[in-house]
Amino acid sequence: MEKINILILGLGGNVSQGILKAVKMSNLNCRIFGACVNSSSAGLYFCDSAYISPYAHSHDFMPWLIDLCNKEHIDIVLTGVEEIILKIAENLEEFHNKTDALFICSEYKKLLIGQNKYKTCVWLKENELSFPKFALAKNKKSVEQLVHEVGFPLIAKPVKGKGSVGVIQIHTKAELERILEQKEYIIQEYLGNEDSEYTIGCYRNKSGKILNPIIMHRKLKYGTTFEAEIIENQSIKNEAIKICERFEPIGPLNIQMRLDKNNKPICFELNVRFSGTTPIRAYFGFNDVAALIKEYVLKEEINDDFYIRKGIAFRYMNEIYLDKDLPKKLEAEGSLKNIKNYQISVDKTGGSV
Repeated sequence: MEKINILILGLGGNVSQGILKAVKMSNLNCRIFGACVNSSSAGLYFCDSAYISPYAHSHDFMPWLIDLCNKEHIDIVLTGVEEIILKIAENLEEFHNKTDALFICSEYKKLLIGQNKYKTCVWLKENELSFPKFALAKNKKSVEQLVHEVGFPLIAKPVKGKGSVGVIQIHTKAELERILEQKEYIIQEYLGNEDSEYTIGCYRNKSGKILNPIIMHRKLKYGTTFEAEIIENQSIKNEAIKICERFEPIGPLNIQMRLDKNNKPICFELNVRFSGTTPIRAYFGFNDVAALIKEYVLKEEINDDFYIRKGIAFRYMNEIYLDKDLPKKLEAEGSLKNIKNYQISVDKTGGSV
């Protein structure tokens, strides 16, 4: 079988780095091309070839991407960077008309729902699914009603925020008044506690079947998962499948939930893409990256549920070592071919926590 040429964009981010790991965990015969805006992105040096890319918002991005896909005969483009996903989705017809490469994503309007916490809550409510009670900070009447219904604490989040950046717990009216000055915020009821958070990986195949979801009980640090345990929970699974059935993603959908005081699972976030925990999921049997490639590139039918093993994962920091001139060379030339020919090594002593 000929090698599959895969281009992974945004390798400075943990989601794209996780996609790279999931590809390497699969049994697929791949040649991996990586790209990022910065030559200091460690993920680039785990690829077969690396490129410096324009930013997604640049007018140069789509012409650059189309040219690279044609030059390297790319079969499929993958990324975990939401700005890149939106940019390609906006130009999907042009991309598919001008290259033989694939880019698989959900409908543009669904991407916008997932990238806006207010739209997510509205969509959940309209589809009669679990959702946290909410109000936009700029709508003081709705905020007053929210306080009347659920009291304190509350949680405030940027409408288009990422991770835990800008997320604030609110315990008093004085704290709430300060948040109300931030117009692009959503205020929500505070669900459960930090020990009641779950991330659920879902995958909907070409024929519309939702494969067996993977449920992870997780602990967060700086907005990302640093400890995750694979668990079984029927109520969480049922709610995740119900969400996936109504949302109808193309390929992956990552769902964030918390259990409320009555142990009812409440969805508070939808990531319409691969997840930051993609490599953990792949290790335990839920490799949705490999499934997507098999379905859309190799034209294989993916109808069997993922076989998911139980286990626990801890994240830690690690190092990659390379010649000091290598990033300069990549920056200057715009690309590095046959990276395996350069002296690159990874710390295998366990890293530093």
